Amino acid sequence: MSRDRFTDILRYIRFDHSATREARKMDDKLAPIRHVTDTFVKNCKSCYNASDIGCVDEQPVTFRGRCSFKVYMPSKPGKYEIKIWTLCDSKTFYCCNMEVYLGKRGINPEKQQKQHVIKQMVDF
Repeated sequence: MSRDRFTDILRYIRFDHSATREARKMDDKLAPIRHVTDTFVKNCKSCYNASDIGCVDEQPVTFRGRCSFKVYMPSKPGKYEIKIWTLCDSKTFYCCNMEVYLGKRGINPEKQQKQHVIKQMVDF
């Protein structure tokens, strides 16, 4: 694909309605692509029967753009990341469930974040 074609596609592609985006972003930081992520997770759940053994882990994705929920990790090669929690089947490494980490909830530091995420990932 040529660079100009890619630029044109990137300029016009949208995954949500821009008129209602600001109202939805007040409740959900992932509002512009929430429909895409929910559809992906729904398809992962419906198209695969997972085995009894799974693994919940965070998957950091390097990101340098503007985003309110990116995480700064000074010890990593890509210092700015978006953290995605995934539940994968341990036998086939298939993604069964995922959730994008949108930052801490409230003003207090999160305690027992891993336990909360594991319960949420397994409860599908």
